[in-house]
Formats: sequence, C-alpha cells, structure tokens
Amino acid sequence: MLLFTYGTLMDPDVRAVVLGRDGGAVSAARLSGWRRAPVAGESFPMLVADAAATVDGLLVDLHGETERQRVQFFEGVRQVLGPVTALCAARGPVEALACLSGEGLVAGEGDWDLVRWQALHKPRYLPAAKEYMAGFGVHDVETALRLWSLRAP
Repeated sequence: MLLFTYGTLMDPDVRAVVLGRDGGAVSAARLSGWRRAPVAGESFPMLVADAAATVDGLLVDLHGETERQRVQFFEGVRQVLGPVTALCAARGPVEALACLSGEGLVAGEGDWDLVRWQALHKPRYLPAAKEYMAGFGVHDVETALRLWSLRAP
C-alpha cells in the first residue's frame, strides 16, 4: 500500500512519529490535477483540484493496515485517505492513497512550502505530534483532536 505525501509527512521526523518507525525509503512522485495550498489558519496544506496544476511529493510504502490507520488518525477527521494515481519516475503511474480534504477545510492564499514549514513550525509541531500520536489506539480521533487543540503549536 502506497501513500502519496505532499505536506508535513514529507518531513522524515514527522513521518517516523506518525508511522511509529523509521520513515524508510521514499520515492519522488507527482500528482497531476491538483495544487497544494495552505489550509486557512493552519500550518499544514491541503490538495485543491486544479486541472492545470501538479503537486510534487513522496511515495511512502505503508507496512499494513495499522500504518494506514495511524496516518488517518494523524490526519484527523477533516482529511480523508482516498485513492489517487501518482506518477513516479522509478515506477511509472502508481495507485496510492493521499490525504484528500473533507468538509470544513478552506484553502488559504499562495502555496504551502515544506522548507518554510520546517523553519517556522516544526520545532513546536514535532513534540505536539509525538504527544498526539501517543493517543493512537487509546483515544478516538475526536478526543485526540480536542486534546491536540489544547496543546497545538
């Protein structure tokens, strides 16, 4: 099972926290028909349908259903894992899961940038993500998100 990542999960430290293991090998990939935008008022991005755009990201091999569940837990209830076809230079077109925006997310202005996010948000975000992911298997997503919002950077 492949995951196309385009936001904070491209960061190897965040990926390791979410997966519960070293993030492992990744492959560069591109998703056509979408653009990456910041979520209004948040530090993470979302995909917005745009026929003329492409999003560069990474393909991550998920090791089973538990890792898929960990990613969905991390994404919460406002982003849902859904199928996409990504183009990977090493593999060609591949079916993968990607976090697709559900109801309630509004795109902010401009483009979301990983390097900028790492400089501005990662130092506070990573400890909060570790604490949040410690709730996997303990709390339901709604409870975990409520606890996250009390401590989120």
